[in-house]
Amino acid sequence: MNPSSKRVPSPGGGRFLYQTVTDTLRSRIASGAYPRGERIPSVDELATELTVSSITVRRAIRDLTLEGLLVGRQGLGVFVADDKRIVRTIDGGKLSALDEDMRASGIKASLYDRGISVVPPTDEVFLKGLVSSHASLYRLERLLLADGKVVGLDTLWLPRVLADKLKEHLQGEFIIPLLPQYGIIVDHTRYQIEATTATEAQAQVLDVVSGYPLLVVRYFPSAADGRPILAGQNVTRADRFTYTFTSRAE
Repeated sequence: MNPSSKRVPSPGGGRFLYQTVTDTLRSRIASGAYPRGERIPSVDELATELTVSSITVRRAIRDLTLEGLLVGRQGLGVFVADDKRIVRTIDGGKLSALDEDMRASGIKASLYDRGISVVPPTDEVFLKGLVSSHASLYRLERLLLADGKVVGLDTLWLPRVLADKLKEHLQGEFIIPLLPQYGIIVDHTRYQIEATTATEAQAQVLDVVSGYPLLVVRYFPSAADGRPILAGQNVTRADRFTYTFTSRAE
């Protein structure tokens, strides 16, 4: 591997040095100097080659990681991303089904069950209002796989009555598309989307480094009276997902 540029030129026009390093690394990825799926040089190696500080290199790598071009793997280093991105669409206030979006992106979606437990409605702050304070919930924990690779953590909280109705489907199946079959009509769905970083435990499961950027999507399918039917949460690798929004003029 012989990248054409051995030294980062001094930035101009008010640019920060890390932005120039970012552009250099991005160019190497685009040209194939750093092939897809291959490990790039270490931070110290890049800092020495480009005659910049390791802090500058780390910031450039962070930005390219957020763009989905690089991915850090626990104990192995930083690699050029080699996987397809999954495009999720929010159109008219509705987020399309996760498994449908994955298929549309040319990716096979599947779930790996990690267990079912009974928890109180205080299990998470955002569960308030899903059931009464004296009731309990079934919590389904699964891994979300894209073409057999783990890309996310999927959790569902179901009221006991709903879990009993769907008991034949609680393992390895996407639940939301099944609701109409049981006469459960979703009038609207409320979403919460936020960014976070991977904990040590999450990093090990998702094959990334601790602190890696993640996307969190919480969703609350609700009846016409506004009552939540269930609650769900997807915690996914930020490099594998892109969200597109469509708004229409009134």
